[in-house]
Amino acid sequence: MGSKSKVTIRSWIWSLFVQTALIPLILVETLLIAAYLHTNASIRDAQIANLRSVVLENLESTSRQEAQILQGELHHIAKLTDTYASLTQEALSSAHTLPAAKLSESADGVRYSEHDDGGSASFYSNATPLAQQDLHKVARLAQLDPFMRETVRNNDLVSSIYFNSWDNYSRSYPWIDTLHQFPPGIVIPDFNFYYLATDKNNPQRQTTWTDVYLDPAGQGWILSAIAPVFLRDFLEGVVGLDITVDKLLEHLNSLDMPWGGYTLIVDEHMGVIALSEDGKTDLGLPGARTDTSSSDEPSFIPDAFNLLARADTRPLAEAMAGRENGVLSISLSGHEHLAAWATIKATNWQLLTVVEQQQVFQQTNTLASQYRTIGYLLIAGLVAFYLVFFAMMWGRIRILSDRLNTPILGIDSMLQDIGAGKWRPPRPDTNIVELQGIIDNVLVMGEKLECSSSRLASANQEAEQGNLAKSRFISSMSHELRTPLNAIQGFAQLIRMKGGTRSESGGQDYLEEILLASRHLNQVLGDILDWSTAEGEQLRLDMRKVDATALMHECAELVALDTTANGLSQQLDLPAEALYVNADVRRLRQVLLNLLSNAIKYTTQGSVSLGCCLRDSVVRMTVSDTGPGIAPQHYERLFEPFQRLGQEKTSIPGTGIGLSICRDYARLMGGELGFQSQVGVGSQFWIELPLYIESAPERARAIRVYLGDQDRTNIEAVRSALQGIALEQFDRGQDLLEALLRERPDLVLISGDLGGLSAAELLGEIRRTPQLSSVPIVLLCREDQVRQMVALGANGLLSVPIDGLELQQLVDALTNKEVGGAL
Repeated sequence: MGSKSKVTIRSWIWSLFVQTALIPLILVETLLIAAYLHTNASIRDAQIANLRSVVLENLESTSRQEAQILQGELHHIAKLTDTYASLTQEALSSAHTLPAAKLSESADGVRYSEHDDGGSASFYSNATPLAQQDLHKVARLAQLDPFMRETVRNNDLVSSIYFNSWDNYSRSYPWIDTLHQFPPGIVIPDFNFYYLATDKNNPQRQTTWTDVYLDPAGQGWILSAIAPVFLRDFLEGVVGLDITVDKLLEHLNSLDMPWGGYTLIVDEHMGVIALSEDGKTDLGLPGARTDTSSSDEPSFIPDAFNLLARADTRPLAEAMAGRENGVLSISLSGHEHLAAWATIKATNWQLLTVVEQQQVFQQTNTLASQYRTIGYLLIAGLVAFYLVFFAMMWGRIRILSDRLNTPILGIDSMLQDIGAGKWRPPRPDTNIVELQGIIDNVLVMGEKLECSSSRLASANQEAEQGNLAKSRFISSMSHELRTPLNAIQGFAQLIRMKGGTRSESGGQDYLEEILLASRHLNQVLGDILDWSTAEGEQLRLDMRKVDATALMHECAELVALDTTANGLSQQLDLPAEALYVNADVRRLRQVLLNLLSNAIKYTTQGSVSLGCCLRDSVVRMTVSDTGPGIAPQHYERLFEPFQRLGQEKTSIPGTGIGLSICRDYARLMGGELGFQSQVGVGSQFWIELPLYIESAPERARAIRVYLGDQDRTNIEAVRSALQGIALEQFDRGQDLLEALLRERPDLVLISGDLGGLSAAELLGEIRRTPQLSSVPIVLLCREDQVRQMVALGANGLLSVPIDGLELQQLVDALTNKEVGGAL
């Protein structure tokens, strides 16, 4: 190994590659590319010269043909308009008397056809008083409905046919809801389709075409073929056949234009009447206005649709104005185009055909491909050279591959061994400096990983043991605390059941306060258990619709005695109406009580205030005090667990975990906890939660209750009292415990006469199981079992025989859900 020369991998590979591959390849590829570019340029020049003359001739011919076709269709529509005008004049001049037409009448004096009976739609504007509206004329015009219907059905371009009279009567087909489409006081002679038919504007009294305008009947942008209807030299009205711009667009889009071209129709003022889909990008126009809003004033196409008003199309428009047909080269959207036009003599419109020159000259690719074939033949001649060349290279590459592949595979094997926990793998042999350095680094990395892995395993084991000990300690302490606390609650319930305090003044109220407070302390112990396992699993939240105002009243009542005992006043600034939030009611209650508890503990004089308000779809619940306030330097550590900020040695009780839990709960419920404070003035803490918004009627989740009892009378009493609740009954304690481990219910009812496991044994198993330790439990007991059951530490006691109302109230209190109805 020492006799081998050492070189860097970069210099070794680069020298070999330059000498044997790079220089020949560059020379050959340069010559090949030069030949290809020269050939392709020659082909393209020849093709462009050949195609230009053909394109110009074909474009002009296409424009003339399409213009003639469209002219024929428009001429046919004009003839139909003449026919309709003649039939209308004949119907109005008939001496035959017809019964007056029956039209619906609106409150503002408009007569109209209310329903579509397959005929035309009528509308008599209130600009003509009801007494002057001619219903006999309406009846005569109704005779022409078959002609109107067949005209629209048999002509694809015609969208509607109508007659509008001098006295503001309109009759149109197809039927439309005229009452809601037309303004009630519309004056028909003010519109362009009417005054264009007068003797002043149409002395020949023949069919004429309007400019494009916005239809008051809601068809969008249209143009009309109109003709006057005279009775004894009096302009009785105007008939018209409408062509919507959409219909023209359908016609244009159906045209098969060569080279991917598109067409436009331009009126005699150079306004774009219709533009096919392919032309929208080039001209920057939407193709056609599609407004369908009604208006009592005529609206016309804006200047943006006028070729003379646009700088890029003005030369084309000037050329079109000077000649009936022709071809011109223009630039649109930065690309060169060819435009050919022809005149539609029936309307003095012009049909414009536009193609992009780049699309036209794509045919040059045919010639270019021929030259590429020649290039491929040249390349094929070089293949023989490359075969010999690569054969020589192959021998050199094998040597290079062997010298690189062996150590690289060795390094790969080292890394796999390290990944499998073999920290000191065997070293592969190589004379390449860079690879030797990599191998050395891999060996050093393995040694470091060995040390780190050992330390990490030891630390993890210690952490797991500590965490397990903490969980066991908290669970055990929670159980020990719950036992006396539940005894207090049980004896209080026993006193209430026996009615022992009813004769004492206020005794019943105090008893209720004891029960309410003891339930809250049980919930706090459950929260401590949740916090102890928060690092390992997600806290369980029961999100629902909660009345924030009512909850704050409830919390105020819970702390009222403590507030008074500390010499403080309590002030409520709560709205009269309910403000609902989406929250876990138990967690939200705990947050508010924690904030109130802190305010009472740290305030020596003054008051504690509760407020609730709505701020931009967020409900803010505030707790304020007149205490000493919080110094700014303590702000950052305020929400850290077990931080009391200098109050550790004072007589004020606390663990420093309350605010941390409050903020975690607020965020889990989709809200935020905040504060503001001033030293010597006081502090204000608030929790903000999103306002509850019902998107649809929601069904509440059914309360799930497990009942452990063998007594049929008790079972039937519970079923009767808890109708609508998901109730599961178990005869044996072991079956009930297994069901609890499978799925956690909202409440458990356990009888003192349960089979299998006794109530005491079952309760002990439940309290020793962390995931079940917070489940509310109520014991059902006879009179002689009360003292024994109280000592077990359940959340509540219920005497047998069972009082259904008392059971419902107890379930409601322990589950925070209204029994017997929706939440």
